[in-house]
Parts: sequence; structure tokens; C-alpha cells
Amino acid sequence: MFLSNHFKFLLFFALLNCQACSFCQSKTEATPTPFSSEELISNIPFSTKEPDVYQAEIVLTNYAGGEKTERKTFVARRGEKLRYDYESKISFVQSSADKKFSIHTVKKIFIESGADVGSPGATGDDLQSFLSSKWLNEKADARFERLGTENNLSKYRVVLADSQSSETLIYVDENFKLPVRQEFYSIKGDEKNLVFSVEIRNLKLETDEKSFELPNDYKKVTPDEFQKAIWKEKF
Repeated sequence: MFLSNHFKFLLFFALLNCQACSFCQSKTEATPTPFSSEELISNIPFSTKEPDVYQAEIVLTNYAGGEKTERKTFVARRGEKLRYDYESKISFVQSSADKKFSIHTVKKIFIESGADVGSPGATGDDLQSFLSSKWLNEKADARFERLGTENNLSKYRVVLADSQSSETLIYVDENFKLPVRQEFYSIKGDEKNLVFSVEIRNLKLETDEKSFELPNDYKKVTPDEFQKAIWKEKF
């Protein structure tokens, strides 16, 4: 779907927050050096560049342990302006390169960021991470096999360095020429299990300018006060 240095923290975590699960971790002890998609000469059959203007919902689903859990994040971008809305009612808003805020949309309070609270880098729920993916971050030898197109959605199997223990499926929206879903499978013998997926929903190549404005009725508080407000929400 959708590249800026601000998004390089992790769609989906060195492939999209997947760094936390053993399925997505490197089998070597050496840590790969991140780099941009422009540095890679490859035959990736879709765009890996984040649009300059868009809004969408990123849905991360974990199937580990036989239980399905979801996390949803609303994201929007207009040039250097950014917004992330989390299910915790906390939002990160960047109205310009030097104006960044973490806000609590229910309590109507905010802090100027720098602080970690609400920062997208802490969660990895960003579009460019989704687009860059594991084969870019690890400079892996990725092979793309097209499995067909249905309802304007093309399906690809991604094989990383001839791995026999894992498989990735990518679904590309032919209207946008961008991936809108990635599925990560573990393979043991004849058994293949879906362990993680990331999906882009309700993608629009437009967004409201007001999304990046700090509301006038919000109160500025200290980072400690902000953290206490979050703590009270949890209990």
C-alpha cells in the first residue's frame, strides 16, 4: 500500500511488529541492517512506497495458541502531517515536523511529544513498515509466485530464501497496486498454520486536514499527569 524515515521503526514489525513472535525472527544471530526499498534491486510485483496522502485502518491479528486477538489502529497522512488513533483512546498527532502531540481523546488532555506515550514508534502500527516487510529489512532472497486474481485482488506466495518452515501470502489491490493484506504461516511437515496477519482496511487516498489539528478545548498536562490518566483508564 503505502516511505519516510519516520515510519522506519517497524506492515508489519521488521515485518510489522512480528519481531515479537518467533515465526518472524531471523534464524541467525547477526542483526540485519535496515535499508530502504529503493536500495533493493528486485522483482517485487507491487508498490512499496507509502502514499503522500491517505487514511486507513491497520488491523493486526494474532492466531497464536489457537486464540484470535486483534489490534486496530487508524492512520492518516498528509505530507509530513501524521495521525495515529489507538484503541486505548490515545492518539499521536504530528501537525508539522516540530509539532508532535500525544492526546487522550476522552479526557481531552495532551502532552507535547518527545514523550514515548502514544508514539507510533512504540507500536509499529504504521503503513510503511507493512509495505517494506521482512524481505527488504533482511535483504533476503524473496521469490514471488502469483496465485491468481479474484475480485480485483491478486494473491502472491512469498518464499524467503527457499524456507521450508514458513510462508507468506500477500494480497494486492489492483486498483491501488498496493498490498492490502499479509498472512504469515508456519509449516511443520504437512501442517500449515496461520500465526499472524496484517490487513489494511478502508483505504482512501485522501484525508481531512482537521485530523492533524489539536482541538482548542484540550488541556495541556505534564507527562506524569498523562500517564496517571492512562493508568486510571486501565483499572
